[in-house]
Amino acid sequence: MPTSVYFNNQSASREQLLLEDMIIETIKNHGIDIYYLPRESRSELDELFGDDPVKSYSKAFPIEMYLESSNDFEGNQEFFSKFGLEIQKAARVTIAKRTFHKHIPLSLRNHPKEGDLVYLPVQQKILEIKFVEEEKNFFQLGRSDPYMYGLSLEVFKYNGELFSTGIVTIDSISNDRGFGVEYLLQQTGSGTYSKNEIVYQGTDLANANARAIVSNWNKPSGKIILRNIKGEFKSNTLVKGVTSNSQWVLVSGNAQEDANDLYDDNIRIEDESDTIIDWSELNPFGMPNE
Repeated sequence: MPTSVYFNNQSASREQLLLEDMIIETIKNHGIDIYYLPRESRSELDELFGDDPVKSYSKAFPIEMYLESSNDFEGNQEFFSKFGLEIQKAARVTIAKRTFHKHIPLSLRNHPKEGDLVYLPVQQKILEIKFVEEEKNFFQLGRSDPYMYGLSLEVFKYNGELFSTGIVTIDSISNDRGFGVEYLLQQTGSGTYSKNEIVYQGTDLANANARAIVSNWNKPSGKIILRNIKGEFKSNTLVKGVTSNSQWVLVSGNAQEDANDLYDDNIRIEDESDTIIDWSELNPFGMPNE
């Protein structure tokens, strides 16, 4: 027996809109408020590795979603692997298509995209979209385009991405989690570096020998922490600020030590290994004099 032509067909627009309204209302009543961060690019796509070397996130749009993983995060959670402690927490959320188009400009996204981020203010966590399910309703009432999207998320692993959304809790990730090197500057200089300012060594920024972003600057102590370092910062050379026009001479710093990692022990391991391994040998791990 054929299906009803009054409900279950492509032209049943009123019934389809009613179903979509019910989905949106359910998400509003039982969902959570999040921020959606579309991924941007500051470089060309790496065709070899299929990655974007310089990812950035400059916009954050508030939007409501329904959190399907209501009890706890899914996935392998925290576990020890051969690479050390790994955290693989996953979650599933649902977002209505009409709601997504209402809050996210079409010039940026016409649907959720893998690689975009979702920030959960309640959990204070950022998750990355790993998969977008566009057939979650499976053509109810004969509608071919989705009523809502199902997003599979994993906890975001920071890897030098740039954040400038204007939301302090999100933008602070770059400074708190990024690899930062602490340098000591001379006590005599001019200006005051600002947080997230670009600094460089060289004649100008276009021809800089080294450049970085300021994570923290303590003027009385002369200590500055730089992240996203490109090139090598050298001693007895001016470090110039792009926006503040500050100029201070760099005294010392060790690019092997992460100032933002309390458990960083690269220097200690290297110092102790120097007392064990004879680096004067051509092959210190083999037979002597080889």
